[in-house]
Amino acid sequence: MTGSEWMDLTVLERKKYNYLGEVLDLTQQLAESLERSDQVSARMILAMRQDPILHLGEIDQACQARRRDLTQEDRERAEALLKGAQPRSNEERTFLEQAGRTRRLLERVVELDRRVSLQMAGDNSFYKKK
Repeated sequence: MTGSEWMDLTVLERKKYNYLGEVLDLTQQLAESLERSDQVSARMILAMRQDPILHLGEIDQACQARRRDLTQEDRERAEALLKGAQPRSNEERTFLEQAGRTRRLLERVVELDRRVSLQMAGDNSFYKKK
């Protein structure tokens, strides 16, 4: 894979990271509004949170499309990196580091979202049904 192809994937990972940061911030605000029993703010924040979540879906689709455009060998290399293979170049290292930051932030978002969802919906929560 060329350096620019790795850069494209890294840029998409960075965009995911930025939108996840917005979702995390809004989810924290949502949790705080629920602690204050401020239903008006909670509804407003839920509506605001929808926009970065929709952008995340678009970025995810762009990532999938970009990976489909790669050769089989390059797709396998990207997957191997994400599963723990050692980077062979600075471009691979940069991509891997950004993908790791994005994954860790996603884990934080999911955990906070789970707590908020359980608080709001109880047994009807998406997370309770799993």
